[in-house]
Amino acid sequence: MTTDVKNAQLSYGSPDAPVKVEVFLNLACPYCATFFENADQTLQSYIQEGKVQYIIKHFDKPREMLLYGTLANCFFDYKEPEKIYDLMKELFAKQSEWHEKDSDTIKKMLTEQYGLKEEPETIDIGLQIVAEAVERNVKMVPAVFINDQEFQFPVEIDAQQLKEEIEKVL
Repeated sequence: MTTDVKNAQLSYGSPDAPVKVEVFLNLACPYCATFFENADQTLQSYIQEGKVQYIIKHFDKPREMLLYGTLANCFFDYKEPEKIYDLMKELFAKQSEWHEKDSDTIKKMLTEQYGLKEEPETIDIGLQIVAEAVERNVKMVPAVFINDQEFQFPVEIDAQQLKEEIEKVL
């Protein structure tokens, strides 16, 4: 079992929790939006009870359909994980409105609607997450790891299966 999780900047819950749920995702991926919503509903009580640590890793995967998610990630200040969680929740909910716009429109939305600016440190964090994804052989998003066991969404894990997997470990 993993005790120290790499790239845990966006970590929610106790680092001492017995279950680590790590997800590699991208803001422009519709499957990631669905997983994020499912995880938001499923994991909150476990996080509050100290049973789960939920770690989100934005995978700036170099794939055309994901590039605007990578662009949005560049505007996140990783020193404010709670704010980023709320932003992700909103951006995933509104994904269909922005993820196929052009880059200038997305930048304008992020600065004017959300008061964000590009965060140079985020590029370094993104590169570290890409390196980890390569090391762990992550090919698709979302890729979910529960105590180092990998699951693919939606093929291998949905909200109910996520809950069942956590219960198995507990």
